[in-house]
Amino acid sequence: MEENTWKGNCPPLPLSALRLLVPPIQMVSAAIWQTVQKKVVADYGMLEEFVSMVTDIVPELLTTHQRAQLILGLRARLILELCQFEATADFELVQPHLDRVQMLIEAWVMEVSAANMEVPHSEFVDLVKNLLKNPDEREHFFQNVFPEEFGPSYDEALHTLMWMFLSRLEKFLPLQTFQQVASMFGEVSSVLEECMDSVSRHEELKTLLQYQKDLSQLDHNELMHCMADSNTLPE
Repeated sequence: MEENTWKGNCPPLPLSALRLLVPPIQMVSAAIWQTVQKKVVADYGMLEEFVSMVTDIVPELLTTHQRAQLILGLRARLILELCQFEATADFELVQPHLDRVQMLIEAWVMEVSAANMEVPHSEFVDLVKNLLKNPDEREHFFQNVFPEEFGPSYDEALHTLMWMFLSRLEKFLPLQTFQQVASMFGEVSSVLEECMDSVSRHEELKTLLQYQKDLSQLDHNELMHCMADSNTLPE
């Protein structure tokens, strides 16, 4: 699994300006990736819904088993996060998520029944209900069971599956050249006016251009620094 990140001295680009540079789907993918990397479990429900929606339309992005592991894994991790703390270990709060898991499991069973495959998280709903009813059981679970079954290895599995999903989605929706995009337009005059109006009157475009200019200058300065260093190497 390869990760390409840029590290430099420029401050982060404001989101409003970044939207002018990056296509919306790529922005969503980047935000999802950041969420998984930082383990913002509270947002895993949104991630599961996005993966489910996309793979419902384009199931080829993941195998049936990979899809079930990812979407059920994300939702299960969110539910356990809620159950772990007294303030959120409330049945009414957790129930909608359990209903979602039950629906996903039933859909999975219908999809793989002919293949006689094992259903992931099939006993998960009963486990969560027991944890919510029994505080002692909940304490034991999170002290002894959770670190082993839902700890770093579980997080790494979600991390890998999400990387696979986002990478394949990126290949499925490649960036288009301006010539390719132009061929998709209808009325040229109305498109031109709308597109120009969306960028030319906003400070975000100036911010984006200045940011890219600063990056170019930074790259140039680094190149000059490397050339100067090479000239001072001992013979």
